[in-house]
Amino acid sequence: MTQDDDKKTDETTEAPEERAARKERVLHTRVPAVLEDELKKLAMNLKMPVSNVVRAILEDALEAVEVVGSRAEDEIKGFTHRLSAQRDALRRGATQAVREASATVERASKEVIKRAPAAVEAAKSTCPDAAPDLDAVIGFQRLTLRADAVCTVCGLVLPKGSEACRGVRDDGGARVLLGPNCKLSIIE
Repeated sequence: MTQDDDKKTDETTEAPEERAARKERVLHTRVPAVLEDELKKLAMNLKMPVSNVVRAILEDALEAVEVVGSRAEDEIKGFTHRLSAQRDALRRGATQAVREASATVERASKEVIKRAPAAVEAAKSTCPDAAPDLDAVIGFQRLTLRADAVCTVCGLVLPKGSEACRGVRDDGGARVLLGPNCKLSIIE
């Protein structure tokens, strides 16, 4: 039996899938003349066939692409992780700042409400006898203040939640707000 007969016998005992996986494929490609000359020179220096040099170069290139792709993927994952951590830290900081601001506003509002009766008493004694020019005001409407305001007559701060009167104007001019004591002195 010859060596070729042994190969044929081995091939007939192998499954077709095993034979196909083991068998190498031939790939034809066109290359510029300069590249062909360089490949031939490299093959001659390495004392290898040109096809083996080309195969080695292609395998190395594919491996390099895979390594670069893996590194890029790892860097992107690291970046997204850092970005997520920074976003969470900013959210925590913003939430804490909102809580602190709300607490400060609440404390200030409570302090203004505590001082309101004293401010009203002080206003009784400081309201001027002479009223500003209110000729265009045709009436007054009682209201509860939603925010701090200033009395048009005496300049006293009217705290949020206190009662005041708004002057209804005929000419659409500037807003007129009166504190409880100034309202009494002007209307009566």
